[in-house]
Amino acid sequence: MSTSVRIAAKAKLNLALAVEEKRADGYHDLRSVFVTIDLADDVRVATHTRLEVRNTMDVGPDDLAARAVRSLARATSREPNAFVRIRKRIPLAAGLGGGSSDAGAVLRALAQLWKSDADLVRIAAEVGSDVPFFASGAAVALVTGRGEHVRALPAPRDQIYAVVTRPTLRLATRDVFAAFEDADREAAKHVDALVAAFEKGVVTPEFIRVHSSNDLLPGATRRCDAIASWQAAASARGIPLFLTGSGPTLFTIADDRADALRMARILKRAGIRAHAHAIGISRL
Repeated sequence: MSTSVRIAAKAKLNLALAVEEKRADGYHDLRSVFVTIDLADDVRVATHTRLEVRNTMDVGPDDLAARAVRSLARATSREPNAFVRIRKRIPLAAGLGGGSSDAGAVLRALAQLWKSDADLVRIAAEVGSDVPFFASGAAVALVTGRGEHVRALPAPRDQIYAVVTRPTLRLATRDVFAAFEDADREAAKHVDALVAAFEKGVVTPEFIRVHSSNDLLPGATRRCDAIASWQAAASARGIPLFLTGSGPTLFTIADDRADALRMARILKRAGIRAHAHAIGISRL
C-alpha cells in the first residue's frame, strides 16, 4: 500500500424532509435539504492487492464502503482492489448518514487514487440512497428522488450552529418507512421555503427553526417512543427538537455558538446526550 488518500466523512442533518409518492420499485421519492456538520468519520483509502475494509464499528452485512469500491471498479473497468480503513465517530442507524458518508468518501478518495473522472454522483446512486449527496462534496443541497438528484445550494453567509442529540438507540430506516402514513405529509412547503432562502442567501437560525419539518417524524415516533419523550423534555426547557433523516437523532438550531453550547448543557442536565456542531461545512 504505497499510496493513500484520507478524507473526513462528515455527518449530515436533514433540515427538512418531505416524503413524496411511492415508486414502482417500492421506494418513496423524497425532497430534502441536506447540510453537513463537523462530526466526521476518518476514512483512509489506499491501493492494495485485494479488497479489504477495516471498520472500528461492526456495520453488519450491508457494507456500503465495500459496495462503493465495487461500483467504481465496475464503472472504470478495474479490479475492486483497495484497502479501506474507517474510524467511526458517527453513530450507526441514527439518521446522520454515517455509512453513506463513508461510502461517498471512499468514492472520492478512490477516484483520486485511480485518477478517474467518472461521474461519482451517478455511481453513488447504485450504492445507497444518501451516498450521492456525500459523493457530490456539497455542504448544502436539495436532494430529490431516491437521493440520486443532488442540487448544491449556497452555504450560509454566516456560520450556523446546531445542537445534535446522541441517542444510544438505533432505528432502522425500513422500519420507519413501514410506519409512515400518507397523512403524515406536511413538510413539502418547508423544503421549498428553505431552498428559496438558501438560494437568496437570507437563511437565518430562526428561519431554519421555523421550517425544520420532517414527514418521517410520526412514523419514527411510532417505532421509538423515546423520541416523543426527548422532545417533551427539551420543550419543557424552551428547546425545540427536530428529527433528522429517519431518526432517532434530533437536533435544534442555535442563534450562535454560545447559544449552542448553552442548549447542549441544558439538554445534558436533562439526561439527553447532546453536542454543538457547525453546519454547512464543506468537505476537507
